[in-house]
Amino acid sequence: MHPRIRRGLGVSLRWPPYLGSVSAYAVIIGFGLSGCSGESTPGPATPARPPQPAAATPATPVAVPAPQPAAPPYVYEAKGRRDPFRPLIVPRVTEAKSRPKTGLAALEVNELKLAGIVWEKRGYFALVEASNGVGYVLHVNDTVGERARVTKITPQSVIFEVGLDMGGGPTSSQPVRTRAVELRLRKEE
Repeated sequence: MHPRIRRGLGVSLRWPPYLGSVSAYAVIIGFGLSGCSGESTPGPATPARPPQPAAATPATPVAVPAPQPAAPPYVYEAKGRRDPFRPLIVPRVTEAKSRPKTGLAALEVNELKLAGIVWEKRGYFALVEASNGVGYVLHVNDTVGERARVTKITPQSVIFEVGLDMGGGPTSSQPVRTRAVELRLRKEE
């Protein structure tokens, strides 16, 4: 029933049933290694000492190590170095090129000729012609050029409000002066 292992030394082992399928070699190696721990065999046990009552001896002060001197503070020398807060890769920024103005933004009021007025339920529309022969339709509040705005369209004319350049610029505290310019329809003969 139980396996028997025979060795060349004539040792035979009976295998206990609770070890089941554990290899005999594993058991022998385990016992062999447990004896090779490097420690000497224990000698006779020495009885443990009973605890001694605390003697009234003065406590010796613990030596406190002297504090080490503090390291000097680090100072960053920026001379000849790059700014650490700027990105390493800087995107290419092209200057904002002023686009050439087209359409009504490129014209001035004195370059326009009133060609006609159109009436609709929503109001009047002005048909103007530029000096180059191109025609445009104007509504109230449309801008022409940089400083002119359509303020009123009547059946016979278009009135513009033109801002005068006083040389102060947009940050100037002077109020912007304007003048009214009127374009009239020519009567056909």
